[in-house]
Amino acid sequence: MTRILLVDDDAELVDVAKILLHQTDPDLEVVVSRSVRDALKMVESESFDVVITDYLMPDATGLDVLEALRSSGNNIGAVIWTGHSTEEVAIRALNLGADRYILKGSDVKEQFSEITDAIRDIVRRKQEARQASIEFEAASEFIHRLSHDITGMVHNIMGFATLLEEEHSQRYIDGISKQTRRIRERMQKAVADIDEGLIR
Repeated sequence: MTRILLVDDDAELVDVAKILLHQTDPDLEVVVSRSVRDALKMVESESFDVVITDYLMPDATGLDVLEALRSSGNNIGAVIWTGHSTEEVAIRALNLGADRYILKGSDVKEQFSEITDAIRDIVRRKQEARQASIEFEAASEFIHRLSHDITGMVHNIMGFATLLEEEHSQRYIDGISKQTRRIRERMQKAVADIDEGLIR
């Protein structure tokens, strides 16, 4: 379920938006806030995937919503949906991290098609980023384990080499050979794991 916070004070438009968004994608859960103040409180206490906000609101603007979110480190997906069309506002919205800037107009179906596309794109990128983070953590853990193993083996070899300098013993030569084979086998296993897709 994708959770949407719709910030708009136009009651009739909000009702239409909830119906059309749900018809377009039944997996969308639309929560409504009729003020910027309430919207920011809701974002603090609840989890949302996307915020869709009007520009002109009774107590502030949609840009204030974006600014507050980004200032707090919240990178939630954001769409400005407004009838207030100026280049300055659009540029500020994008600079504040808005994913889309959509103008309200007479073609309602086209608007909601664009909004739904924006939501899907935001959710997809969020999922891709989460997957990339998981893969990065797995790769980091793998490299850490490999580094730990190799470091231990190298220390053993250095120890045997020091002893070999002091005492010419076949036992120490055998020890160096054994540790060298362990390093080779460990590296071969690491390469095999990567080739088999166990580490991405």
